[in-house]
Amino acid sequence: MKILFCIYQLDYADHIALAYLSAVARQRGHLTSLCIVAGDDLAARVDAEQPELVAYSANVWGFKELVAAHRAARNRRPFISILGGPQATFSPETFPDSGMDAYCVGEGDLAFADFLERVESGVSYDDVPNLITGRGRNDVRPLVQDLDTLPFPDRDLTLANSYLKNTPKKTFYATRGCPFQCTYCANNLYHDLYRGKGAFVRRFSVARLIDEMDYVKQRYRTEFIKLGDDLFAVKADPWLETFAAQYAARIGLPFNCYLRFDTVDDDLLDLLKQAGCYSVHLSVDSLSEHVREKVLGRRMRPVDVEATLKKIRRHGIHTWVNYMLAAPESRLQDDLDTIEMSYRGQVTYASYSTTVPMVGTRLYDYCVERQLIDTHTHQSDMSGCSERSSLACFSDREKDIRFNVYLVGALAAKLPQPFRALLVWMIRHVRPNRLFGWIRRVFYRYSIENTIFKLHARPAGVAAGNR
Repeated sequence: MKILFCIYQLDYADHIALAYLSAVARQRGHLTSLCIVAGDDLAARVDAEQPELVAYSANVWGFKELVAAHRAARNRRPFISILGGPQATFSPETFPDSGMDAYCVGEGDLAFADFLERVESGVSYDDVPNLITGRGRNDVRPLVQDLDTLPFPDRDLTLANSYLKNTPKKTFYATRGCPFQCTYCANNLYHDLYRGKGAFVRRFSVARLIDEMDYVKQRYRTEFIKLGDDLFAVKADPWLETFAAQYAARIGLPFNCYLRFDTVDDDLLDLLKQAGCYSVHLSVDSLSEHVREKVLGRRMRPVDVEATLKKIRRHGIHTWVNYMLAAPESRLQDDLDTIEMSYRGQVTYASYSTTVPMVGTRLYDYCVERQLIDTHTHQSDMSGCSERSSLACFSDREKDIRFNVYLVGALAAKLPQPFRALLVWMIRHVRPNRLFGWIRRVFYRYSIENTIFKLHARPAGVAAGNR
């Protein structure tokens, strides 16, 4: 059977979920290919390849475009369709109008295998766990506890068929699941969905992870590795000790990973540095403990953020620190103070995003209850993370100042006095403008390529934002 996988857009990392689903399909002897709707004509591909099945993966953004492409393709010729990913999991109510034959909710490895078996046999798939069909919605099955039992991901599907094969950075995942339930994150929905269905946080074995890295490294340009897990490591345990030794011996490339401030200690940093860690990504979110814990639900133990940042830098590891601007109940001064905190903490790059309550999260419910958003016009597709705040609790002036922090706060955090004070004054008194936007783009690109991911010259035609 020919299976055409379809996504709306491929950004800075290949789509790991599709790699696993393609591996499931190939294990059963099926042929798989990839269509990226933002740069390809799905209907023409369906005409040319004549797949029996088109499998879509959709985030909140790009969903409407995928549905439109699906309808156009189906007008050309018949095929069976299934859609998975965050859109299916968090917005199952969109199924009736999607034109799809099935939605797959949650982790889809085993559900997709069952679905393929039913399609091959010509038997109804209406009762397959995790699926939504015209007959209704089925419960999700227990989570796969031993991740090594999953087939080796088909990284060729997205790497060989896109510009990513020539980019220096490749992304890998050591885990599935995040132990925390921040109110703004989709992970709290996954926790609710899979309550009682097995351990939520699971790790691949070190051997399995290193084998995957080595496979990609041997076949595609790989100069830097990004570990995309929500939280790569919480402590110096036997797994991390083994990883540090095997990664240094077999891969030997600089890498970046995500950590939490309240779990960082010298033992953890020693092992990461031994492995070859070049930079770490951490989130403060808000300098207000009340906002961070009561509104955003970080559940972060009391920690000296500045001292921890300096500790990381003493180990020779760069820091990429994220702050959420314009969070409900935050003060304007909280957001402005992030600049001074980043300077004192020797942050390599201070990353800013505007708080956007995603539909279905606890933060969204919190904002609705307090009438901070208009549910009829609110856009929760995360594009607002790089725009001026839309929350009703802030004045226009406060929104402008906070947006200026987003635009030039990272640069301000690197400047010595009196230049830092001058730029902070401009943040307070000058309206957001094209110059600030240009500064943000240039400084972001320089920082990501040279001090966070340590990327070399990119091939012609590859945009910096896609790295």
